[in-house]
Amino acid sequence: MNEQIIIELDGQDYEVKNPTIQKWAMLNLMKDLEEEDDFRLYLVSLSTGIEEDLLRQANFLQVKQAADFLTQYFIEIGDRFYNEFEFNGKEYKFIDLNNMSFGQFVDIDTFLQKDESFKKSNMNELMAMLYMEKDETTYSVDKINKRKEEFRDLEVKYLQGALRFFLVLRKRLQENTPFFLKIKWKVRKMLNRLKPLRQFGAGMGRLYFWLVRTLRTSTK
Repeated sequence: MNEQIIIELDGQDYEVKNPTIQKWAMLNLMKDLEEEDDFRLYLVSLSTGIEEDLLRQANFLQVKQAADFLTQYFIEIGDRFYNEFEFNGKEYKFIDLNNMSFGQFVDIDTFLQKDESFKKSNMNELMAMLYMEKDETTYSVDKINKRKEEFRDLEVKYLQGALRFFLVLRKRLQENTPFFLKIKWKVRKMLNRLKPLRQFGAGMGRLYFWLVRTLRTSTK
């Protein structure tokens, strides 16, 4: 979000913040439970911290502007891959596929074996395994556990880009690299488990279409 959207309520300004991975998971859940008008309020409430009951008392045009802006953000977020990014004062880089440790591979594979509900609700954990701090040289479960909690507040745009990792991984692991030859038996299992996660990406797309419909309704 380059422009700043503000909602004023009872003399106090509330900034509409960039959607996070955790909030994205909650939106996917609530879109099937809320009517479109109520979903707009939920969307803004989730992004500002203002309770829905209070939002109903706020200026209609401000709330509508915020809801439309957030909806457009989700629709246009795209799937750009971020090899590096900065978050909370730390610089992160995508893992080196050719030098992935056996522990990293097993943990990612284990995550992929979880049921769909768990994966959709815990994509911050997958992100914590796919990205390491730039000066991090060894794989550490303790660091993963700490990072996954921090990544709950990571902007969802990084997750969108990281989902493309699986398309890259599928191609790279099928090459005759030393890594592939070393654990070929395990790779076959993992490739089969990539399909449900790619369906999760489609689920994110379904939310886009739902939001498009919501935006069109709002515009009317």
